[in-house]
Amino acid sequence: MILHNGSRVHIVGGGPGGSFLAIHLIRQARQAGKRLSVVIIDKKMVDPPGRAACGLKACNFCAGVISPALYNQMAAAHLRLPEDVVCQDFSHIWIHGLWKNFPLKVPSGQRLVSIFRGMLPQGRGTLPYGLDAFLLSCAVKEGAEQMAGMAREVRYNPSGRPVLRIEQAGGETSELESDFVCIAAGVNAGVGDNMTADPLFASYARLNPSFRPPKTRPALIFELKPGRAYLKKYMNRELYLIIAGNRHLHLEHGALVPKGDYLTVSLVGKSIDTLSSSDEAGRVIRQFMSLPHVRSILPGLTPEKWPVCCMCLPRMATGLSQSPFADRIALAGDAFGARLYRDGLYSAFTQSCALAAAAVNQGVDKETLTRSLADMTRWLETDNRYCRTVFMIVQKMLKSEILSRMLYQSFASEMKFRQQKVWPLGKILWQIGSGLADYQQVFKNLHSRPVLFSLFTGVYKTIRNMLTEWFFGLKWGDTGRYPTVVLREKRDYIKQSIQAPLGIRLAASPQMERMYAIKIRASADAIFRELGKFGEASSRFLRLRFVDVKRTKGQPNRKGSVVRYALRLFPISMDICLIRAIENRSLLYEPQELFTKNGVLLFDIAPTKDGNNRLVIYTAFDFKTGRTIHGRLFFKALRRLFPDYAHDVVWNHAVCTIKALSESAAASVDQKQGLVRQAVHHG
Repeated sequence: MILHNGSRVHIVGGGPGGSFLAIHLIRQARQAGKRLSVVIIDKKMVDPPGRAACGLKACNFCAGVISPALYNQMAAAHLRLPEDVVCQDFSHIWIHGLWKNFPLKVPSGQRLVSIFRGMLPQGRGTLPYGLDAFLLSCAVKEGAEQMAGMAREVRYNPSGRPVLRIEQAGGETSELESDFVCIAAGVNAGVGDNMTADPLFASYARLNPSFRPPKTRPALIFELKPGRAYLKKYMNRELYLIIAGNRHLHLEHGALVPKGDYLTVSLVGKSIDTLSSSDEAGRVIRQFMSLPHVRSILPGLTPEKWPVCCMCLPRMATGLSQSPFADRIALAGDAFGARLYRDGLYSAFTQSCALAAAAVNQGVDKETLTRSLADMTRWLETDNRYCRTVFMIVQKMLKSEILSRMLYQSFASEMKFRQQKVWPLGKILWQIGSGLADYQQVFKNLHSRPVLFSLFTGVYKTIRNMLTEWFFGLKWGDTGRYPTVVLREKRDYIKQSIQAPLGIRLAASPQMERMYAIKIRASADAIFRELGKFGEASSRFLRLRFVDVKRTKGQPNRKGSVVRYALRLFPISMDICLIRAIENRSLLYEPQELFTKNGVLLFDIAPTKDGNNRLVIYTAFDFKTGRTIHGRLFFKALRRLFPDYAHDVVWNHAVCTIKALSESAAASVDQKQGLVRQAVHHG
């Protein structure tokens, strides 16, 4: 059973799996000196005027992310995505845990993008066609043909060749004899988890009684249209992975994927498994949008304000099919199987390469196809087995507040003290978030010495920091916990940027130096006003158990104002004086040289590219040493009483509190302005 020059190949399914296979089949045949007749058949094909290839109407059941692995493979195969197909180019993946978020920067030289697959949601403007239409056009350029119709049955004729019965839009049927049939029709053709309820798969099961379809699981995918300006402000070039819901909404995986004016949300979990109607799906959507950690990412965005414009409950493959090959017939794409929860498009590309090479160069009988794709099958089986284990470990950690905090502290320590390219734990989190590496390797890396050392460091620092919070009486309550770490390789750049507006030069290497940065979705004026509460009784940041922080002189944010730190148990205090202020930009405080010298406390507000602002808090000083032996012992003891990490704990809490209060104030202003606009509109 060999494909010869002129052999006829029919591919059922015009999605990426079918198009990738058509492209690779034609290219492999061309290299072997053969010419194949390849026809792609799909019931959803529409033939728009003025286009070289069909589009696919209706839904394509996909969150729509092109991973770095797939992007690189497509580029190597000269399948470069046109810019009008790319919706968003991402700079970061954020993994959301119960303690803090994990920001994972897309490494230099890699590309992570979002795309639409088909023509939905409606009203996308003049470019409603997405990835599927692009890949179909590439297949047509290679020499494939297209046919609109529904494959209802596959059977063998007396000569042993497969025959497809095709039902066309008008109800007419036709039969196509083939030398090789590939079924890349996905896993949503049947009813629920029963793919063989579909006539085509039922007929294939009769031909191949040992066939068992892959296990599947439902997903809830819906799209909102908050607009490009909103998404730029709150999710600028960022893709979020949500691991946890709450006790009423059981999630195992969720993704927030910006796409121009639209936001695609994909959810998987026990609460999704039991959905049976659109009303129940609507209830889950409202629950998800009401989660505190989702509201913190998407403030003010609700289904009522931005109605759901597209929703589906597709099934996704969570394993591999059994006996996916018969003589002259093969399954491909999700019908063959896919990587668990990750990158089904990459799975389809990889499968299509292996299947095309085997069909053209080895043969299309069942034994040859099974043997030739054994490595591919083993890879997917092994990858999915390890993926389940890795996901279970990571989810257990991220869904626990204490374990999530330990994991974050491990990650934060790497960000502080190591360059990004040598983060052991950060590398693993990036691989999990992007699906870039095989999960067998990820599992092995989890047990490597550098990762275990990083995790043990996180455990130690978490316990230490929790005790420090207890000592100072710091309580998080509803305050969000956000990363405030400045990457090691960015410290010098940020240090220069915060000293430039003030026209000063900060010390090159003070004995104690700490820097914290956070993005705040509020105006510079709102942040500056919040900083003006420094030392006031109404201030909610820097409220410490054993220390009173009080402004004793001057006006908020005005040169000459003095804030006093006074110990409650001892008659000891220290003043810091505001020596320079730039409205809505910088505040430079100079501490009294009581226990330290050459001290500085600097607040800097700078605009970000997405229309928000970045707050940087910088503090540095040298320790006094004393002139006598008693003085030296005193200052040495004092230094140990207030170690570097105590500053980190106190200021981390303060920075997150400032962010929460500034954004809350900004939201109140926006709400009032919205009510005024409504009143004016209604006269």
